[in-house]
Amino acid sequence: MRRQLEQFRPQITSIGAFTGWGSLIYLFSHLGVLWQDSTLLAEAHDLVRLTRQHIEKDESHDILGGAAGCAVALASLYHVSPSQEILTAIQECGDLLLSHAQPMQAGIGWRSLNNAQPLTGFSHGAAGIAWALLRIADLTGKERFHAAALQGLAYERNCFSSEACNWPDFRDFVVQQRAPGDHTYMSVWCHGSAGIALARLAILPYLDDKIVRDEIAIALQTTLENGFGQNHSLCHGDLGNIETLLLAKKQYSSAYAADVARLTSGIFSSIKQSGWLCGVPERLETPGLMVGLAGIGYGLLRLAKPEQIPSVLLLEHPITEK
Repeated sequence: MRRQLEQFRPQITSIGAFTGWGSLIYLFSHLGVLWQDSTLLAEAHDLVRLTRQHIEKDESHDILGGAAGCAVALASLYHVSPSQEILTAIQECGDLLLSHAQPMQAGIGWRSLNNAQPLTGFSHGAAGIAWALLRIADLTGKERFHAAALQGLAYERNCFSSEACNWPDFRDFVVQQRAPGDHTYMSVWCHGSAGIALARLAILPYLDDKIVRDEIAIALQTTLENGFGQNHSLCHGDLGNIETLLLAKKQYSSAYAADVARLTSGIFSSIKQSGWLCGVPERLETPGLMVGLAGIGYGLLRLAKPEQIPSVLLLEHPITEK
């Protein structure tokens, strides 16, 4: 990784939590704690300085590749090795998001993936960005970020379909395949109900009201009905969706325990019968975290030891307790 970083440094322009500088900070933060290696944490701090050079140029904005994800990745390093520079970088990410917010019929949205319309959902849309803004507000104490998060939630709520009990997928290539006025709905981590349920569960420490709780219940039910049986990947498969159910089980005590047990059994049966089904065309085996074998292995480890393995889909900070 260090060799690649040196070789391709001029080409790294994204700053998100799953691609670019934020992802590197997140990696080095976790490895520094896992291996008890302070030099890795020092390298992570060096990466913060490099990242700040790219924040104002960010055009992605989202969790996957933009400022929202960068802020949450920075928060992981701040949790284990705090500094004023990290807080400054987190605030810079928040201010970038505010400066690029687009007024909508209700609330505000953010363009990502060069998409014509701001997206809903966790990875590229309002759910993930609003969650990140609430994290930023909590860390910096700045009310403007909390207010912007509420406006992002207002936009996403205005897009909700009571008929589908879900939030539409506005990606251009998806919209172009449908008749005017028709919408496509997904129930996975990256787009649709599973990721939105995960985001709403994650914002409860900062925003806990009846509307949020109702959205969680609806999104969880839609995910249970439509979100399983396609593949085993983290990004848009069973092991990504069951992460949402794990968090719901933790939040609501044993309410979703039976669902987690049933779905886990189903995943094991599918693996035994069909092998590893990755999240690529034809579900072929491929390396990688989000759509590949590494993610499947991680997802199974997370199911085995959820108290010891942090949620990468929720970008949890390194676990420092013994």
